[in-house]
Amino acid sequence: MRKLSIAVLALAAAAAVASVAVAANVYTVSGSTSASGKGSKTKPIPTGVKLVFQVSETDLTKRGTVVEKYAIGTEGLVTNPKYFPKCAFSDLDNPSVPAKCADAQVGKGIVKNAAGPSTDQRLAVSSPCNLAVRLYNTGSGMAIRLDGGPPIPPSMESDQIGCALPLHTAINGKFVKTKIGGLTARDFAFTVPQNLKHPLTGTDNSIRTSVSNIMLKKKKVDGKKRGFYEKVGCKGSTRLVRATFTTEATATQPPQKVTATKAVKC
Repeated sequence: MRKLSIAVLALAAAAAVASVAVAANVYTVSGSTSASGKGSKTKPIPTGVKLVFQVSETDLTKRGTVVEKYAIGTEGLVTNPKYFPKCAFSDLDNPSVPAKCADAQVGKGIVKNAAGPSTDQRLAVSSPCNLAVRLYNTGSGMAIRLDGGPPIPPSMESDQIGCALPLHTAINGKFVKTKIGGLTARDFAFTVPQNLKHPLTGTDNSIRTSVSNIMLKKKKVDGKKRGFYEKVGCKGSTRLVRATFTTEATATQPPQKVTATKAVKC
């Protein structure tokens, strides 16, 4: 049932967008937080996070090259999945999500894809596939739950959830400690499975837009407010959102790794 889709997730969006081009792909990323203030390691500020990224082509009549790996993070934002309800990935990668996982949901959004012949990247011969995204805490990262099915959205620009074939599956992602802009951060990293990149022989499935909203989740731990996502610092008035995209290897081209960044309000 894993057809016509690649997901993600991810981290970004509000009032800013930056572009980086490599080969034929053009990447944009942006982000925002719901809580005000910079935060610090001694006084972290729990926050909600909105994450957006896009993959397009220099020729806007075409879909982008298939991306296999993603890593998205924000300067001075860290995560604490161990403090919050979690659900096993094996429970989330099923036809339906069991009720016991309800408390582990930490976000939602949409991912918009385009699927078409591997030999023809034109959007005119591609099918839109818009999937509802739900994000679940797995204890070490987030599972990207994807759901959608017929009918197909009326256009590539539509936000209507729909796909040519039913899809009810998940992608497993993990939080990776890193530094962005010289400050501690967490990348949300995941790899798209082969059967989602190429749902049928001779078919490519390319992500176009991913929007994810991670909810404000907080609790007291040892007398201190801690968040699922929290701010622990920011230099100046802006912080960097960073996304790294790695295309899949093909018979004629090795993987290409590109990083896009955007400065957004602290």
